[in-house]
Order: sequence, then C-alpha cells, then structure tokens
Amino acid sequence: MKIRLTLYIASLALLQFSCNKILDTTPQDFVSPNQYYNSDKELESALAGVYDRLGDTRVYAQAMTSYLVFSDEFFMKGRTSGALGNIIDASTLEINRHWESIYTGIERANMLLENLDKSPSVSQAKKDEVKGQALFLRAYYYFMLVDEFGAVPLKLASTKSPVEKPLPGSSVKDIYAQILKDMKEAAGLVKPITDYGYNTRISKTAVYGMLSRVCLTMAGAPLHDDSKYEEARDYADSVIHSSKVIHSLNPNFKQIFINHVQEKFDVGECLWEVEFKGTNQGEILEGGMIGSYNGITSPSIDSGWAYDYVHATAKLYNAYEATDLRRDWTVANFRFVASGQTVVRTPWTSTQIYERNPGKWRREYETTLPRAQYYNGTNWPLLRYADVLLMFAEAESHLKGGPTAAAYDAINQVRRRGYGKDIHTPNATVDAPEGMSQQDFQEFIMNERLRELAFEGLRKHDLIRWGIYVPVMQEQALVYNTGMPADLKGPAITQAQRITERAVLFPIPNSELATNQNMKQNPGW
Repeated sequence: MKIRLTLYIASLALLQFSCNKILDTTPQDFVSPNQYYNSDKELESALAGVYDRLGDTRVYAQAMTSYLVFSDEFFMKGRTSGALGNIIDASTLEINRHWESIYTGIERANMLLENLDKSPSVSQAKKDEVKGQALFLRAYYYFMLVDEFGAVPLKLASTKSPVEKPLPGSSVKDIYAQILKDMKEAAGLVKPITDYGYNTRISKTAVYGMLSRVCLTMAGAPLHDDSKYEEARDYADSVIHSSKVIHSLNPNFKQIFINHVQEKFDVGECLWEVEFKGTNQGEILEGGMIGSYNGITSPSIDSGWAYDYVHATAKLYNAYEATDLRRDWTVANFRFVASGQTVVRTPWTSTQIYERNPGKWRREYETTLPRAQYYNGTNWPLLRYADVLLMFAEAESHLKGGPTAAAYDAINQVRRRGYGKDIHTPNATVDAPEGMSQQDFQEFIMNERLRELAFEGLRKHDLIRWGIYVPVMQEQALVYNTGMPADLKGPAITQAQRITERAVLFPIPNSELATNQNMKQNPGW
C-alpha cells in the first residue's frame, strides 16, 4: 500500500490566499500498523492516505468531474462505448475501480481510527483533531457510495484477516444514520478554518455545510424523510451566521476558478476542495486533470492542452440570461485552434452552442510552468459558500411553505454576484421574483443551482434527490434529436437514452460480487 506523506499546516489569516498545499508526497514502503501511528508525523501521514483517495483518477481527478456524473448540463462528444459513452455494466473498469478506490479510503480511515490512541507521545488534542478528520472522511466516502450504489457493505472496522466473512449490503437508511453519526461527532473535533488557513483540510464549517447536503439528500429520494429539512436548514444557517468564521461570496465569479487553477486558497468562498499538486513529473504524483479533461479544447501545451470530450448542452447555455456574467465563463465562447506553429483563440458563432466546452477551469491561467499535457495542480471544489446559500434557501422555503425573506436574501446574493452586482443591495432586474409559491420557488432554485454549480459534479445528484433524473434525461434525448447538429447528436442521444430507472444507481461491481456472496446486484443490472 502506498502511504502519502506530510501535510503542510499553514497558519494564514482568514481569506488570505496561499500556495501552500496539504500534500507533499513521496512513496514509502509498507509498514505494519503495529509499527506506525506513533507520532504526530505518522498520524498526519496516515490521514493524508485517507484524503488521497479523493484525488484518484476514478474519483475527482477525472471520473467524478465528467463521465460518472452524466446529467442535462453536458454530453461526451463522440463517445459511444465504455463509461465515457455512458455504456456501463457491472464489469465496466471505471465502475469497479471507483468502488475499490472509495473502499480503500474507508479501510485507511478505519485503520487510523483504530490506532490513533496508541501513542502516549501524541497530545489528546492532536488525536481528537485527527479523529474528527478521519470520521468525516469515512462518512463522506459512504455518502458517495450510498448515493451512487444504494445498499452497500457498511464496514466500520479494518480488515484483520483475508478469510473474514464479507458483509452484506446495509440498508440505505442505516448507512445514512452512520454518516450523520460520524459527521456530527467530527463537527465537535475538527478546528475552524481560521486555524488552518486553507480549505483542503476539513474544518468545522465544512462539516456543517456537508451535513446540510446530507440532510437535504435524506429529505429527498430515496428516503423522503421530511424531518431532515429542518436539520438541513439549520446546518446551512450555522455556516451563514458563524461568529468565528466569516464565509462570503467572492465578488468576482470567475476569480473562484482562476484561484483553483493558480493553486490559491479562497477560504471565504470555498469551504472544501480536493487538493492536486504538480504535473505528475518525478516522485510527486498528485496531479489531477481538471481543465485538461473537462476544459476548453486546445491542441497546444502553451495555451493549456485539453481534450475535446466534455461539451455543454443548449439547456445549460439557455438557462442564463445574456447579462448573466456566469454564462460565458461557465460555457466557453471560444476554443483554441492550431494556426501554423501557434494556436489562435477562435470564437464560436451564436448558433454554435453544442460545440462549446466547460470554461470554468482555464489552463491558460496556470502558474506552474512548464505545463504538462494532461496533469496539473488545479483543485476541485467540493463545497462552495454559494451552494450553502442555495441549500439554505431550498430547505427554508420547504419548512415555511414558501420562500421567506431569509430564503430570498440567500438566493439573491448568489444571483447578484452572478450579474456583477453588490450582493447586499436589492436589484429588481436580477433578484428572484417576489411572491412566488413554494413550487415556483423550488423550480427557480433548481435552475439557479444549474446556473451557479454547472460542471461541479452536483447536477446528477440534485436531479436524483429531486426524483426527476430519468424524465429529465429522457427529455434531453428528444431535445438532442431535434436541435443538435447531426455530427454530434448520435452519441449524445445514446448517452441520454441510457438513463432509465436502473441507471439511478450504478451496478454493484463484478469485483465485489466475485468475492462477496452476501451482496446482491442492484435491480435491472
């Protein structure tokens, strides 16, 4: 097993940007748990190993930014086979490795939790903080699994023997109960983000924000537990009104993503990010593919080479008004085209919508030079303050039977920023319409989440919890058939048509079924 090494703990002022990162990694030979976890450094190394699985290629370095989160915001150009074309089954390599990577993270978390109390030389405060981190990460990994696969084995202890009896899948309800238990305990152990100065390590408000997401998910499909709306609202509210940590919207929408590319931390806007580092050259292999896999197509490393795989939909583009500054940053209005020995920034015409790529993470802003073709240090956002505001508005409206002044204020802050306006000054031209019913406000939030969080891996999750994933994607297939250019429509239609009732959950991978006779395959697979 590969263990990731030291974590850099920076003590920086709130909202100050920093280029220090959480991981500085080199390979290390395997050591027995009995010989490890004996110092602050070893606990940090073990914790880095738990974080490490977030950055796997089949997690957030690539898969969870594109082809494993198919929705109505994008399609994969020209892809008609394998996971990239949404053609999957229980034997698909990407599904199997995704499952295995997440369970590796859970196994590492379990080992750390079982061993962190053994050293008398480590302070109790340090042990508690590391415990909170490990508990939260284990919970988050299970949140991913239950969201994607449904009833999965709930393994809360590390493997002690290769002949241990494999566990059956636990109920979705029981898994969520454990997620809440772990996250709530973690909230009392981890530190405020001011103690870290960066956002690639879990902080107290990051836990609260993610608890809001978990509870809002439990309130929707498949559990439909209405009692969780109140918790979702209250956890989001605790982030908004925290007296110790000031989270706020970055006044410039595009700067959020430039900061990701330039490896700068904005702890006001971004509560939690997956950290990537370097270009996968030499001993440090922690680079990701954000912007190269899901960015603006370019044939040149000088401008930031990128595949031409991920394309925006007309539904996403048309969801924005022309004066919404988020539109042309989120859906790039140009591409890079080779011209002799150079590349030229070439604009798309007004009718060329489906040809456009995601534009949030633009490699031309990278500061680590020389660039590599595929890998970079661009971080991936897992939780932004804008998301917290929108979650608060959604839960508040549901609880009160319609939007309140507080719900309007939360969503309008997001909208005003999107149009380049002062977020605290009412603006009749961009604010959400007054007097909406609960249903109308909910539909407005659905569309606002699409506009604000496009390409951030949340749209599929949202559509599933709202119970509309299948009809929305089947409608997309019809839209593609009538409105998409002929050279693009075939693969896009196939990708959307594959979203039937069985596709709400992934199949349990063959790698699990082959070794665990207690697991059952998900319906339809």
